[in-house]
Formats: sequence, structure tokens, C-alpha cells
Amino acid sequence: MNNISKTLLAIFTAFSVATFAAEKVYMAPVGTTNIHSDYGIAAQKLMKTYIEDDGRFILVEGTAADSVVLEKQETVKNKAVEKGCSKYLIAEFTRLGDNVILSFKLYGTDSDTPVWQDRLKAANPDDFDPIIQRVARTIGTDEKATNDQDIYNITENEVKAPKRKKVNSYFGIGIGGMVPLAPEIEMAPGLNLFGIYDTQSILFGIDCNLWGMSSDSRYSYADFGISAYYAFGRKFIAPYIGGGLSFSAVDYETEVSYVAEREYYDYDIQGYRTTKETEYNTYVDDKSGIGAFIGGGVMLNRASSIILLAEVKYFVNFFKLTEPKGTVTYEQWKDYDWYDNDLPTKSDKLFQGFMFNLKLGYGF
Repeated sequence: MNNISKTLLAIFTAFSVATFAAEKVYMAPVGTTNIHSDYGIAAQKLMKTYIEDDGRFILVEGTAADSVVLEKQETVKNKAVEKGCSKYLIAEFTRLGDNVILSFKLYGTDSDTPVWQDRLKAANPDDFDPIIQRVARTIGTDEKATNDQDIYNITENEVKAPKRKKVNSYFGIGIGGMVPLAPEIEMAPGLNLFGIYDTQSILFGIDCNLWGMSSDSRYSYADFGISAYYAFGRKFIAPYIGGGLSFSAVDYETEVSYVAEREYYDYDIQGYRTTKETEYNTYVDDKSGIGAFIGGGVMLNRASSIILLAEVKYFVNFFKLTEPKGTVTYEQWKDYDWYDNDLPTKSDKLFQGFMFNLKLGYGF
């Protein structure tokens, strides 16, 4: 039984090694034209670090002692085979005017046609590091380093024009609304003022919401909130989720009816008469306090001068709004109207519901 177990373990180990072992890639010394060769040596060291951090390949660095000639591709391929590599990488850096063109080509040792290639432009040597990071992430895949949308790994060449990256602070305005679930479900439209600071992974925000800006809204609502959201990824389109706390104040209006007794002088009988009339009036419940909210949204054009956000959140305030009965007695109404006493209650619930916004922000 022990021998069988050992055999199975050996087979499983061999299978795992064969399945998960990273491919070895030989990288010839970087070819440099109109640029100091030390940059090529440094770039090769960086490439080895980033590629092996990615984990898909093991990079075997070529040296001058290998005596390979980039113009003679066969010499590079033979050296790759000699070093036990299944692929080889040829990189060439060429200065043209103020820019350096970085060219990368990945070959299989069984073919003279590149299995992956890309070309990027650097404004100065400081751009080499972000470019090499991109190449290490995308080499050997269906993606191009040129199309990599990591907005926090960019080159000076990309920042030049248009100036749209490395922006992390925004202020702006939004249009949206609030839909309370209690005491009355009703759409209350309005405006939002906001600010956001983007730390690359966390979005810290401040918001001021003004809801109920319509002539027939029962709600008049204002709040000031602070929030923190987790942003997924580092692309120009970034979903995010999170929450925060707010201080808010709300007025809730509802119509109440009652039968009022009115006395008037009747000249026909030379005396006073009393009549009963149904009247309608407005009850207002105004409250303020602390609340909390959770939600999420999508940021479009992240890290650029102009951003657009679509956002939805659920909120609950830690105070209750009262909805009175629709019909009360005249005495009860007078107690409320004259002495500020409470009316008979139909419901008394936490003020909660949903908010949604479409926001436009300017970054700096």
C-alpha cells in the first residue's frame, strides 16, 4: 500500500511540475542605437524582475559573452536552445530626436515568426520602467502593452497631450433624486455637489444632496456626507462600492382633514348659527440627525480632467418620520396647530430609501 501511495504521489508531483512550471525565455542583450548601452543593461535587469514577478516565464539573461548578433536571428535562437529555453526575446531601443522607440519581439524556438510583438515610445529614460512593466504583464498574451489601461503606470510621453492622466482630485455637480420607502414612496428630484480624492484603490468623497426641488414634492431634504469607496481595477472605466455617514435634515408634508365648527351671525333669526365644514390643512414633520448609506457606481474616464459617475445608494437615517392619520378631530388639529402637540399617528418609521445620481466632475 505504501508503494502504491508513493507511486501516485510521484505521478501527481511530476504532473504538477509539468503543468505549472513556467516557460524559460532567453533575452538577448538589448540592442541600442543612439543611446548609451547601459540603458539596455538596466532594462534587461528590470525585465527579468517584472517578468518573473508575473510568474508566467523565467527570463534567462543574455550577456556579451553569448556572442549573439540581433541582425542574425539564427544566432539568438541557437543560444536560446543551448540554454534550454522554449522562447527568446529580442528588444531594441532606438533614439529618434527627443524620443526613444522601444521594440520587443517574442519568438518560439520552432519558428522565425514572432508569437508576440509590440512597440512603444518613451519621452525619456524615466519612461523605460512603466513601459517594461507593461511589456512584462502582456508579453506572450493576446494583449498589447500599447493598449494597457493601467492609469497609474503611464509614461511622460502619454501625459504630454492631451493632459488627461495623473488626475486624482475632482469637484463637480450631479442631477438625480431620492426615493424614500417610508413614510411615503415618492420621487424627490434635486441636485448633488461632490468632491472625490482618488488614492488609486480607495475613493474618498464628500457629498451635499438637495432633494425635493419640485413644486409638488412632499419632501424637502438636505444632507452632508463623507464616504469611502473601493475601486475595482486601474482602468479608465472603474466600478466601485462602499458607503459612509451623513448628517441630514428633512421636512415631510402631508394633508390632513378635519371637521371644523364655524359660528356666524344669521340676520334672519337675529342670532348665531354653528355649521360644520370639512377642511384640509398641511401637517409638517421636520427631523434631523445622523444617517448611514451603502452603494456603488461606475466612474468613466478615471484619472482624466473630466469624469462621469453613475451612482446608486441605499440610505437609512437614525430618526423616524411620523405620518399622521388622514382624518382627525378639530380639537386634535387645534392642539397641533396652536400648541404643537402630536396628531394621532398612522405610522412612525425610520426614514430610509434610495438615492441615485449622474455626476459630472472636473479633475485637477
